[in-house]
Amino acid sequence: MNKVAAIINNINQAHNIKNYVDAYLIPINNLSINYTNSFSLEEIRQIKALNKEVFVILNKNIHNDELTKLRNTLKKLETLNINGIIFYDIAIVNLKHKLNLKTPLVWAQEHLTTNYGTVNYWYEKGAEYTYLSSELTKREIDEIKNHTKAKLFVNVFGYIPMFTSKRHLVNNYLETFNLNSNSHLYDLKKEGKTYKINDTQIGTTVYSDYILNATDIDFSNIDYLVFNSNLIDETKFMEVLKDYKNKKENCFPKETGFLYKETIYKVK
Repeated sequence: MNKVAAIINNINQAHNIKNYVDAYLIPINNLSINYTNSFSLEEIRQIKALNKEVFVILNKNIHNDELTKLRNTLKKLETLNINGIIFYDIAIVNLKHKLNLKTPLVWAQEHLTTNYGTVNYWYEKGAEYTYLSSELTKREIDEIKNHTKAKLFVNVFGYIPMFTSKRHLVNNYLETFNLNSNSHLYDLKKEGKTYKINDTQIGTTVYSDYILNATDIDFSNIDYLVFNSNLIDETKFMEVLKDYKNKKENCFPKETGFLYKETIYKVK
């Protein structure tokens, strides 16, 4: 039986949805990307007290001058007895072995988590879980599940990060043309579609023009189904979780992304 995992934006939201989720996915301050909000170690400790599974998202590319911070953060997370660390940079795998850390790892290199061969490679290296790419089809997800011992996370609801850069693409433009903005969130309108953009001190993320809404697809073989509240009204998000628990359709349009559409592109 699968579990419901929610990417949250604040502590109040964690309390409000606790009856509808099995696990929280929590971005950590300064070491996570693709999220509009992140959490301190103390806030993570408070959420852990809600007696749900807790996975901390630590998915930033790590630079040399951040290694000490990373090492210290991993040691502190070890004391919290969380269920796992969702990682991108393989420095975390190396530090887990060097420091003899026991916290499980979730391999989450986004566009690379696409085949069971590599999933199994990282499983052998100590990553007991994998967070699968949102560019996979349902058939490919099922194939991976049938060929790995790793526990899997699959996105079923929310905006999908399409592109991330450590450059401040929007803010640099605004500064160049002496334009003022009090926000780090923007909308890009192109070819009749609207893309959400988040430009923070860590960099710029561009999101899908749609909200993935694949909650009615049979993923009973998958360990964790991820509902992402990022950029979504909290009341509506809670209603989505409530509807899922009650096996009802939610108020958002059905959108299956790439689940039934192979991502094959040709250069003309």
